[in-house]
Amino acid sequence: MQLVKLFAMALMPMLSVFQASATSFLVFGDMPYTEIDRGMLMPNGALQEKVNDIQHDFMVHVGDMKSGAEPCTDQLLKDNYALISNVSSQPFIFTPGDNDWTDCDRETLNPRFDELERLDFIRKHFAVQIPNLPKFKRQQTVPENQSWIVDDVQFLTLHVPGTNNGRRQILLSDKKVVHEESHRRDVENIKWLDNLLTPSHKAAVIFLQADLYQKEKHSGRCDKNSKAKCDGYQLYREALAEYAAQLSYPLLLIHGDTGEFCFSEQSKNLWRLNAPGDFQYLDIAKVKVKGDKKKPFKVTPLLSQDKIAKCKGL
Repeated sequence: MQLVKLFAMALMPMLSVFQASATSFLVFGDMPYTEIDRGMLMPNGALQEKVNDIQHDFMVHVGDMKSGAEPCTDQLLKDNYALISNVSSQPFIFTPGDNDWTDCDRETLNPRFDELERLDFIRKHFAVQIPNLPKFKRQQTVPENQSWIVDDVQFLTLHVPGTNNGRRQILLSDKKVVHEESHRRDVENIKWLDNLLTPSHKAAVIFLQADLYQKEKHSGRCDKNSKAKCDGYQLYREALAEYAAQLSYPLLLIHGDTGEFCFSEQSKNLWRLNAPGDFQYLDIAKVKVKGDKKKPFKVTPLLSQDKIAKCKGL
């Protein structure tokens, strides 16, 4: 018995290394938009069946749980959230996108909604869950911002939506109040990063909705005095590049919003994954966090056999 115990103790370091290198999760976004992808996500649908066959620790949706052409009714948001949150039996994480609230005031929609009212609805109904994940917490000031740790990998969400980070196309809300809310979120998001991206991890993965590297109509970092004529994502590009340069471990940024499904190293020590979804890539990606410094992340689509493209943009 003593020999068995000694042998088990000798194996423990090896097992911990194996477990740390086996951290994996599933990610998608920009769906369901149509009855086709709704069917794929339902029980016995192609995507749900694949999800059930794949080992993963948790699942993340990076925003836009409905098409921009659909009105943001209470019932549709609740129904679609129920659908995406039940694709996997593992813990589920959601971060909002522009289709979920900022674009709910479009003139083509009926009914239309005040975007700040829809933001309150999102927070009330979809930013209160406590997934069964290690060290899970929500940011008190921005409750949709979440963090958790698995095998020394820091995972976190940032609420950064499309439509120039919520600064464009303000059609029903008070524009001054919307811009104040956008600036407040920026301040709290950076505090969230500062608190979580400490030196004590082996990797970090950041989930948000907007494509930070899409070309914006205006340039210059947004601040509290800015209105719409600024780049709502410059702050985050600069912050992530700075963290990647300073930290000894790799960072992975995962987003949605644009149609491209791609994965590549964006800059030194910073990788970028534009998650599958939208009508162009009806799929879900499995991401594995590895111990390899040169290739710290492996991305595999569940359905497609095609080679994943390298990301373009700024």
